[in-house]
Amino acid sequence: MALRAALLAASLMCAVQPGTVALACGDGEAPTSCDDPSPNGFASWMLGRVGRALQADSAKALTEFTTGTNGFRTADTYVFCVAPDGVMSAHPNPILKGHDVRDLHDKTGNHFIQTMLDTAKPGQIAVIHYLFPKPGSTIEEPKTTYYTKAGDQMCAVGVYDTDQSAPSAATPDGRVAQLRQKLDGEIPSQARADWIAFLEALNAQGDAKAAAIAQARRDMRAATTALDSAGLRQAGTE
Repeated sequence: MALRAALLAASLMCAVQPGTVALACGDGEAPTSCDDPSPNGFASWMLGRVGRALQADSAKALTEFTTGTNGFRTADTYVFCVAPDGVMSAHPNPILKGHDVRDLHDKTGNHFIQTMLDTAKPGQIAVIHYLFPKPGSTIEEPKTTYYTKAGDQMCAVGVYDTDQSAPSAATPDGRVAQLRQKLDGEIPSQARADWIAFLEALNAQGDAKAAAIAQARRDMRAATTALDSAGLRQAGTE
């Protein structure tokens, strides 16, 4: 919860900082466009570069992933890596870099980092979907991330689904996303602290609902198990 709140706050602060020039995908070396999220396209090409860079010089590679140099960064797409102990070893956001991120989750309760750590395998590219804010935004947006095991690191590159199809304003979620994005750009500096507090309160409310749903599911499973056990005991005495 604290990590998610800090991440959203840092993202909002980044929104008012001077923009940086987006780097090209390997200076034209990529076989497909940067917007191609298919495992056989940009993602697999980039993860292949990641693996080779780590094998050649792990420390240098992790620095390049974090800074986005040497073609490891586009406007909204970047490489991140997590070490076996759960510490984010490479990420452009300083709130995450160098911190244990195994408990990081989106507002639906999806602990995506832990899932990736548990399932990443060398030589295989897996896919996971979750919600995460874009750089310079506080809005959690659908993201598709491709990941693999490279040496002792779990490394990944993701594509925001809204880059390919913007959320429809006809849906409640789409309308909320549009309004929050609009407000992010228009909230005056003197009101940003209150805006961040408001977003944190919304996230806390969502976390509480997700926790209540999870507890209800656990209670239902426990009750089902108890009823099944009671039925078996009764059948055994007949």
